Order: sequence, then structure tokens, then C-alpha cells
Amino acid sequence: MKHIERWLKKGLINEDLALKLEQEIDEVNKQKFKFAMQITLYTVGVILLGTSLITFIAANDWILELLRQMYFLKVVLVLILTLLFLIGGNYLAYEKKTLPGLGNSLIFLSTILIGANYALLTQIFNIDAEATIVPGLWFVSIFPLAFIYRSRAINWLSIILFIFAFCSIYEYWDYDSGLIWTLYMPFIIGAILYSFGNLNVIKEKYSGFDISYKLTALLPMYVTFLILIFSAEDSYCSHRINYILPPVVLIVFNIVNYILDKSKNDFLKIETVFITGVAAFMLALLLLPYVSPAGVSITAHIFIIYLIWAGFSFGYKYENVSLINLVNIMLIIYVLSTYCRFGWSFMDKTIFFFIGGVVLISMGLFLEKYKRFALKKSEEDV
Repeated sequence: MKHIERWLKKGLINEDLALKLEQEIDEVNKQKFKFAMQITLYTVGVILLGTSLITFIAANDWILELLRQMYFLKVVLVLILTLLFLIGGNYLAYEKKTLPGLGNSLIFLSTILIGANYALLTQIFNIDAEATIVPGLWFVSIFPLAFIYRSRAINWLSIILFIFAFCSIYEYWDYDSGLIWTLYMPFIIGAILYSFGNLNVIKEKYSGFDISYKLTALLPMYVTFLILIFSAEDSYCSHRINYILPPVVLIVFNIVNYILDKSKNDFLKIETVFITGVAAFMLALLLLPYVSPAGVSITAHIFIIYLIWAGFSFGYKYENVSLINLVNIMLIIYVLSTYCRFGWSFMDKTIFFFIGGVVLISMGLFLEKYKRFALKKSEEDV
């Protein structure tokens, strides 16, 4: 609608055409809403059908006894169901094309059953590392399906599984658990996901996939920066190869990705500098035997400010409401936590609350002006 108003003001279209375009957009939005409702109904319905099958088996002792005696029968049954859902969903959504909503719901359900099959196999063979193996195998199995079917639901599931698989591998190694969970793990997971979202083929051919990787990546990195601001230590040194290798690979990957990307736009340059800087910062913490806690804290402040600014810039540039809302929350948490930490102990409480209120209102006014500036600049670029 904003684009139509802008085109109308510039005289690119007349009022009749603007009205027709608005009506067409309203109709498309209504169709999208109906389609979303159908997807929800199909998904819930398919899950209920699957649950009814499980309860039917649980309610019949002879079936349970048969399954106990024939372990592989469980796997065969789940495998058959998985294939039926996958083939049936593919037929309805992409071959016959009559029921795309139901077909995609069946395909998504098949990806869940793939995980159930792996879990059954680990139980049959009494594999102790079940928590480590299952997420990894599950992720590898369904990751290609997200791109084959261009499914955002499967893509989100694969992101979640990747995080679980990556964490479970390091948990299995059991090295310096405090360092892993509070610092290293969020940094590396965030950097990997963000780097993957910058791949040119994903940004061009798979609309919406890149932003899902980047939104997921921002949260763990942001939380880790907050931790570094308030509890920086004088050493994070660890020369284990399984720690050092990922940030090195990420630095090389992002530089090579930027060189190979034909567009080389300003946003890609900014993102490449940011994510490469994050990986280099992580590598420096691991390699240096001593670091200045004040220096680490200041660097974390710089990264957070940069991240928030970039989030607002990209959000208004591409009119992405999800990103803008996320960065708003991040900004409020950052300002309040920093202000409370450094202001509560050094100010009279009346002055503390007064200044806090003034600062937040001023920030709101600044962001409102910045939003208008960013949207105006975006309109000029169109």
C-alpha cells in the first residue's frame, strides 16, 4: 500500500489504477489468510491422525506384545508411514497440485517421523550416544528437503536440529563445559547460521530462508555479548583444535563468500565485516593467554551497538517487521541493563528513575526520526 501511495504522489499512476491495485492487494491478502488457515487445519489434523494411530496401538495389548517381540517391526512401520506421507504429500502438492496445503503438511509430518525412526534404531542397537547421534542424522536427512520443497517449516526444523546437534557433539566431548555454554557455543552457532544466511544462492533462490538464519543467529550472539559486558574475565585461553578450527573456517568462508558474490553490495560488505570480526574476536580470546577484561567489555559494547544499528538499517531498508521488533527488544534490554548496572549504585534513586525515563523517551523520539529518514531513503532508492 505504501508503494502505491508513493507512486500516486509521484504521478506514476492515476487514482483509478491505484484503486484497482489496492483492491487486488486486498484480495491477495485475503487469499493468503485463507491459505494460512488451511495450512493450520491440515497440520493439526494430520498430527491428530498420527496421535490416534499411536493411541490405537497403545490400547491394544496384542499389538504392543507383537512390537516388543519384533523390534524391527517398529522401524518398518514408521518407515512405511514416513514414505507414505512423503510420497502422498509430494503427489498432492507438486504432481497433482490440487491440495498443496495438505500435501505440504504431510511432507512436514514425514520429516518428523524420520527423527522417530532414528530414535527407534538407537534403542534397538542400544547406542549410548543417542542424544548425540539422533539430532545430527535427523538434520542431515531433512536439510535437503527444505530446499527441494522450499518449505520454511522444514527449514526452521532443520535450524533447530542443527543447534541441538552441534551442542550435543561438544557436550559429548565434555571439554571446559563452563566456557562452552556461556561463551563459545553461542558465538559459533550464531556465526555459522549468519554465514550460511549470506550465501548468494540462498538469498537469490530461497526467499525467506536467509532471514530465518540471520534472525536465529542474532539472539545467541547478542546474549553472549551481554555476558561479556557484565562478567568479562582475564583469560579464555584454550588451544584445543575443536575450538580453534570453527572460527578460522568461518573467517575464511566469509571472505571467500564475499569475493565470489557478484553483487558485492554495501549490506553484504557490512555483514561480512561484522561476522568476520565476531569470528576473529572469538579466535583472539581463545589464542591469547591474557586479555584485558575492560577491553573485552568495551569490544562487546561496540559489537552490540553495531548489531543494533545494522538491525534497524536492514529492517527499515527491507521493511522487515520481525527484524525491527527483535532489534527493538534487544535495544531496550541493552540500555536498561547497562544503565541499571552503572547507574543504580552511583545515583540518588529519584534522579536514577528520572534520567532513565528521559533517556528512554529521547530514544523513542530518535528512533521515530530515524525510521522516517530510513523509509524516505528507501523510497528514493526505489
